[in-house]
Amino acid sequence: MLLEVTMRGFRGLCAVLGLALAMPIGQAVAIEPDAPERLITAEEAVGIQARRLLVESEGPARKADKNDLEALVSFYAGRDSKPLWINGNKLNLKAEAVAAEIERAGDWGLDAQAFDLSGTHVNGGASPGDLARAEIELSLAVLKYASHARGGRITDPAAQLSTYLDRKPQLKEPSVVMSEIASTDDADAYLRGLHPQHPQFLALRKALLKLRDPAVNSEGEKIVRLPTPGPLLSLGKKHPDVALLRKRLNVVSQPREDGDSYDVEVFDEAVLEAVKEFQRSEGLSVDGVVGSNTRATLNGDSAEVSEDMLIANMEQWRWMPGSLGEFFVDANIPEYKVRVFRDGRVVHEERIIIGEIAKQTPVFSDNMETVVFHPFWGVPDSIKVNELLPSIARGGSALQKHNLKLQYNGRTVDPNSVDWSTADIRRFHVYQPPGGGNVLGEVKFLFPNKHQVYMHDTPTKHLFSQQQRTFSHGCMRVRNPLKLAEAVLNYDKGWDLERVQRTVKGGPENNNVALERTVPVHVTYFTAVADENGEVSAFPDVYGHEKRIKLALAGRWNQIDKGRDHLAPVRIDRSRIVVKQQYDNPISDLFKQAFGF
Repeated sequence: MLLEVTMRGFRGLCAVLGLALAMPIGQAVAIEPDAPERLITAEEAVGIQARRLLVESEGPARKADKNDLEALVSFYAGRDSKPLWINGNKLNLKAEAVAAEIERAGDWGLDAQAFDLSGTHVNGGASPGDLARAEIELSLAVLKYASHARGGRITDPAAQLSTYLDRKPQLKEPSVVMSEIASTDDADAYLRGLHPQHPQFLALRKALLKLRDPAVNSEGEKIVRLPTPGPLLSLGKKHPDVALLRKRLNVVSQPREDGDSYDVEVFDEAVLEAVKEFQRSEGLSVDGVVGSNTRATLNGDSAEVSEDMLIANMEQWRWMPGSLGEFFVDANIPEYKVRVFRDGRVVHEERIIIGEIAKQTPVFSDNMETVVFHPFWGVPDSIKVNELLPSIARGGSALQKHNLKLQYNGRTVDPNSVDWSTADIRRFHVYQPPGGGNVLGEVKFLFPNKHQVYMHDTPTKHLFSQQQRTFSHGCMRVRNPLKLAEAVLNYDKGWDLERVQRTVKGGPENNNVALERTVPVHVTYFTAVADENGEVSAFPDVYGHEKRIKLALAGRWNQIDKGRDHLAPVRIDRSRIVVKQQYDNPISDLFKQAFGF
């Protein structure tokens, strides 16, 4: 259909429509003022009005993001004002597919109410103005959907939630989104492809859909919970809770010798073995006794899988790199577990100890570059200032007790020769040489990062039997570091465990083994993790990050307790320093526990 208007009469049409056309927002540049004479189609008239809405920030563009508006102005200018979503006087099939996909945003853990599509319900009798508003409304919805699908609801987790969350959403430029969706014949599939494609994200999405389906989430599929508090259950005990325990662990006992069926309320050998296996898999003390810790863990430690939990974890996947690597290390904080993946398969798994609640292990990704055998431990500034200085300033023997050395400009210094009322301990090098009492043990794994954390061995092996393993100063202690070293060095150099053990036994101090291929390390915070069967396990929100994400997604920003990275630069409060007393001030119990002394 052609309008009875020539380009010679273009200025008159603009005057009638009241157009103020421009390329960049706020700059008046006429569109094709010297264009050759030709007829304008109905679609071009819609496109011209659509560009006016963008330039003047009217209608659906009134509250739009500035970057989105500028991208759309440029996009439509490059199309000579031809609409993307309108054919003739109605939405085209591409538009209908995109609108339908956006309306299903909730299926991907997004908020479908965040996208305004009210103006896109136009029919064949719609006016050019209505069609123009539908065109812009749908384009803006596409850009918003693309942003949200890739984590744009929380644009800077470190600034908005916690400095310990060192992640950035994997956003696409609006201009790229519009160019890509315009060139594809399958626009709704394009939108689905904007979401993370990691298997864990997709598994959590399936779990979300299953949780919302009442036909699937029937009473028979809910976890069997034991009453809390409850009595101690052990071998030979008879109690109604044992019957629940059998259901929870799927225990079926053998018939008794006299042929009678077993008593479901009796804690027999079959139940004992099932309990031990459960305790072993959860990192609990394997004693076969169901006490308060085992009972709480059987119940999911009060952390049940819920919609908002799944959505919060899906949001974190939007912040992850698109590719984790063909070979990578993942340390998931709420699980207290480190895993090594090769070609999508777990090749090594082990328990870890993480940072205290007040001295958290940060969430970030970096690349492992070096494996160090018989490492020195360089004391970070936060410990120098907060733990060591108060003791040595009083004349205490904290350095000697724990074999810590003090150096300045490469020379060993006697701490008693320093006036700590004026000296800055941060300018001194404090370290612990390798040896049996070294807090880093036999090996450490370096992936240089601004948080000054890494993975390492530890002499305090008994702490790995604890359920909540928040004992470090931020670094991650690994229960069996030689197996981790084997996994990494086998990938990089073809080493086996025997070669690793020989290196430990005969190698020099601070033996740095540089990796030829750097290994991605992802320190993550997933409180919901799906297994190979799609079943989701929930883990305690030990640092409160899940809660922060939930509050942010609900728009309750003022209720977020952000906190601050304890490994950030520290200041010395000299008013709290008492200098050179005649008594020893022993190092704090907290310091001993945090570093294995």
